[in-house]
Amino acid sequence: MSVIYTIPKFMTSLAKLAKENMVTNKDVKAKKAAKIQQRIKDIQRNRTIATKMDKELTKLEQIADKEEAKQAKALAKEEANQAKVLAKEEAKQAKVLAKQSAKEEAKQAKALAKEEAKQAKLEAKQSAKEEAKQAKEEAKEETKQAKALAKEEAKEEAKQAKLEAKRQAKTQEQQQYSRQDIIQTICEKLGHGGGGIFL
Repeated sequence: MSVIYTIPKFMTSLAKLAKENMVTNKDVKAKKAAKIQQRIKDIQRNRTIATKMDKELTKLEQIADKEEAKQAKALAKEEANQAKVLAKEEAKQAKVLAKQSAKEEAKQAKALAKEEAKQAKLEAKQSAKEEAKQAKEEAKEETKQAKALAKEEAKEEAKQAKLEAKRQAKTQEQQQYSRQDIIQTICEKLGHGGGGIFL
């Protein structure tokens, strides 16, 4: 007994559609190879463009460097000229300022010398006045001391004279006593030897 399978009609339609859309390995590989080739072509094209752009950029950079060097040279020259003019102007201004400063300093020095001379004159006058006053005071003090010394010397001389007078008076008194003693002694001797006293 055999088995008969019946395929539904819609399945038959799906099978036909699947067969139409079925892709073989060969087709897949071919598509991949085509994509790879296209990618390689794109990379090569991009590389070529990049190389060309790099060359153009290098060329532009060289032109820019030359222009920049040219402008830098011109700018340096202009700055050098300006610096020269500025230095000349500064030197001129410095000369004028130095002249004015020297003139002002000379004026101030003259005024200062005049003021110093005036001050020195006043100080000399004051010093002379002070010295005269000091000399007067010293002379007054010396006179006072001389007067005191003279008074002291006179007092000492009076004291010495008084002592001398007293000493001389004492000496005279002693001499007088000695004379009387001699006379009395003689009288006593004469009276004793003569048996009596002679008046």
